[in-house]
Amino acid sequence: MKSFLSHFTDRARGLAADEPLLALFLGAALLAVFLSALWRTTPPPESTGKTSLLWTLHGHLLRLLRAGLLVALLVAAVAVLRSYLHQTVANFQRTHGRVTTANYNAVQTIWGAEQTQAELRVELFTEEEITERIESEDLTRPAVLRKKTVRKFATGNPFVAARHEVSLRQNPRKKGSAYYGGYETDCRFAWRLRNPAPTAQQCNLIFPLPADGAMYDAMTATLNGADVLPQMEIKHGGLLLHRVVQPNEAMDLRIGFKSRGMSFWYFQVREAREIRDFLLTLTLPDLPRARLNYPEGCMTPTDIKPTADQQGSVLTYRLDHALSNKGMGIALPELPQPGDTTNAVLREVERAWLLIFALLALSLTLQAKRHAVLLTVLFSAATAVSYGLLGDFSDLLFGFWGTAALVLLPLFALLAVLLARIGGGAGKPLAGLLMLFGIIYPCVAGLGGKWQSLYLNLCALVLLAFTAGLLTRHLFAKVTRDAEQPA
Repeated sequence: MKSFLSHFTDRARGLAADEPLLALFLGAALLAVFLSALWRTTPPPESTGKTSLLWTLHGHLLRLLRAGLLVALLVAAVAVLRSYLHQTVANFQRTHGRVTTANYNAVQTIWGAEQTQAELRVELFTEEEITERIESEDLTRPAVLRKKTVRKFATGNPFVAARHEVSLRQNPRKKGSAYYGGYETDCRFAWRLRNPAPTAQQCNLIFPLPADGAMYDAMTATLNGADVLPQMEIKHGGLLLHRVVQPNEAMDLRIGFKSRGMSFWYFQVREAREIRDFLLTLTLPDLPRARLNYPEGCMTPTDIKPTADQQGSVLTYRLDHALSNKGMGIALPELPQPGDTTNAVLREVERAWLLIFALLALSLTLQAKRHAVLLTVLFSAATAVSYGLLGDFSDLLFGFWGTAALVLLPLFALLAVLLARIGGGAGKPLAGLLMLFGIIYPCVAGLGGKWQSLYLNLCALVLLAFTAGLLTRHLFAKVTRDAEQPA
């Protein structure tokens, strides 16, 4: 019993912490049911004296137990039906658009990882052989002479200009029940270089590949128009070309390939150097300007223009005599997942259902309807089942809108008609609030982006005004009855 009460106490504390406004309405509804059952009068017995006093105490005790049982019934109904709604939402999310780290990593191994393209590195150096003399601690022994090769790197910036063109087209990949943002790239990089040293230098041209384990197709590499790809080595995650350059020698290096990756594409000049006459053109054929997003640490483009068919964007980055290590690139937008609309609405149904539960319990109790608690439980269970059917039929009846038109709306309309008949003078407003809280609110809040809090507060204000009106009418009727009774 203790653990049972502790469980319900924890659930109530969690609801109050997560949804204080809804917890307040729910608590008010339970209090109204308790006080209504406790204050309900019963005909006094004909006997007098001690027997009458015992009977009075017995009656008070019975009313107290009855009120407690009714509240316990409502609390149990709330707990069970909330668990049912949680299970409904969890089952739908498990089979629709469930993005997981494990599936994302699996897609990466099959398709390709995020790509971070670093700028070309150029090493200019000469090698000299020097002799080291190592003296022994024992003075009777001769010194040891060792020869080693030392590299002396040339100073100066060999980069004259850079012209890069990258085309990136989305290609989403599906794993499990969700889609993951994938893309295909066509990259063309070009540099004009010049040896700044007055003497001949050894030269290493190092082009870092953007991702480990990625696929690179249609690879080309030319230097001054000649194919140098067969001469390049794959070393330390990049392509390495070694050659000797003469004083003031110019080089025109071009590298191209096709690849594919996920989530974002990123370009960065990592070396601390002056960036001269730099131009990067990033073409996004299927990403219009309204859907553009940039990875963390990226600079904004110098210019953004639409593609010729107005379906995409062309991002241009221009730098000249610049110092920066900020990146340039694009982050793919979030993809619409299977059942995305239904999932968004189902995330709001618990709040909607708690509003309906509080509405039914307060309105039926304040109007002193017979079997108010039973009616509250039955109508609340019916609305919860309606939401469960929304998740079950979403794949069978043309998605959310088809299921809402063929299942959810007819069920709520039937419940509204029944509620209007048993709701007395407040029946029609009660039926309208059932439709407002049960259908309009979860749809608008689920699909309304960042305005969920506003819609919830507006619904709470409507519920508060409606309940205040019922309470005022109830108190006014009680005062009128008391005034009409003879003294």
